[in-house]
Amino acid sequence: MLFQRAISVRSKKKLGQNFLVEPATLDRIVDSLDLSRSDTVLEIGPGLGFLTELLAETGAKIYAVELDRELLEPLSKLDYPNLTVIHGDILEFDLTQIRAHKIKVVGNVPYQITTPIIGHIFGEIGEPAPWNSQIESLTMTVQIELARRICAPPGIKDYGMLTLLAQYYAHSKILFKVFDQEFIPKPDVQSAVIQMTALGKPPVAVKDPAFLHRTIAAGFKERRKMLKNNLSFTKLSEAELISIFADLGVSPAARAENLSLNQFAKIAESLAAKIAEEPARDVTLNHK
Repeated sequence: MLFQRAISVRSKKKLGQNFLVEPATLDRIVDSLDLSRSDTVLEIGPGLGFLTELLAETGAKIYAVELDRELLEPLSKLDYPNLTVIHGDILEFDLTQIRAHKIKVVGNVPYQITTPIIGHIFGEIGEPAPWNSQIESLTMTVQIELARRICAPPGIKDYGMLTLLAQYYAHSKILFKVFDQEFIPKPDVQSAVIQMTALGKPPVAVKDPAFLHRTIAAGFKERRKMLKNNLSFTKLSEAELISIFADLGVSPAARAENLSLNQFAKIAESLAAKIAEEPARDVTLNHK
């Protein structure tokens, strides 16, 4: 049934449209949200409404944001009093329009905009989204490589800025893999469903989160270099940097991919404190 509905529509490659048509997988996504009538859900890219229908049947309040104008008509035929379909771009959508204490976000999203979506929903380190406190969770079907990047431990190639952004705002886990034959048309990549549950507050406390962001960004800008060699923006000497690393028990040869979020936070705090000791040093701590 879902397969026949999907093949009757010409998908738009430029919008990254691959319709998930496997009922069991759609059910697993809905089950992972643990919805009740008191919940509010924002669905990203409802497409043909296959997931939307299941979400609406839970009784939760559903807001579905769809960019493709041609899909608005079939979506408008879904007759659920708890469903609101909105024409718009999720990357420009103001979530404060949804007047709910907490929002569960879900979607089978275009893979090319997965990272921007995460940034839009949660914000950046040092710059939380205006609606950040409203977010309860973000559950998405994504390219499996990106799912691994989000959940990667330190010390491997997948570990990077996206990993640390995810850790700063959420606890993330891969729920299950999704096979290419479950989509119409089949994607060229493997997929997985990932769930990011908001932490409420960051797991590290720093005086200047924007400076932490700058420190992390500098570290991963040239990830093959030792971290101390990527911190030239601080205007600290190599001797000063080595001293800071030694005090924190961090190897002076450490690279960004070897350091946890907690270690980055400690390094950023120590760097900021050292810079503050010399007011004449021309460094803007919170400059991105």
